[in-house]
Amino acid sequence: MYLFDLGKVVLSYDQEATMKKLAGSLNPLTALLIFAKKDEFMAEFKRDTELLESGRMTMSQFFLRLKGKTGLDLTEEKFMEIWQSGYEYYPDVLAKIAELSQKEKCGVAANLSEAQEEILRKREDFAPFTDWACSWKLGILRNSKEFFLKAAETLGVSPADCTYIDDREENLAFAKEAGMKTLLYTSIADLDILS
Repeated sequence: MYLFDLGKVVLSYDQEATMKKLAGSLNPLTALLIFAKKDEFMAEFKRDTELLESGRMTMSQFFLRLKGKTGLDLTEEKFMEIWQSGYEYYPDVLAKIAELSQKEKCGVAANLSEAQEEILRKREDFAPFTDWACSWKLGILRNSKEFFLKAAETLGVSPADCTYIDDREENLAFAKEAGMKTLLYTSIADLDILS
């Protein structure tokens, strides 16, 4: 089984552009205060994102918490629309994964919230991913050997039967420690070795 991370392999997420769009829904004074304490705000936002992605907070709770801290003047539906607009998908990589899935099962092993997984699963170009081991469901973030052991167990496969593909060497080290084969992704050409 080929297990893929998503960020910078299959898609990218422009958090800064998303934050700028969200800032348009803020009271100007609040926007200035957040900008003045940007590092503090982003550290707190990162902690909340980790709670979201580890399944300890729902997207609704995340939104309400962010709205409470910032005074965002928008609905949760509009928030989700802005959130989703930050994704850029790599069609050439997704086409290559579709090709690979004809010979070997392909899955996702990534830090994702329940809402993010739901959004991605609805996309037709994500259909080749038949198995999903997401942090929110596993209750643990990907920065540990335990994540990969739990992912394999959840998917009903031996770690030795998995090849994990990621652009970050530290994540690959955890997967390798769990007994998986690994592939450092730097470009789509790296996937040719799997063909």
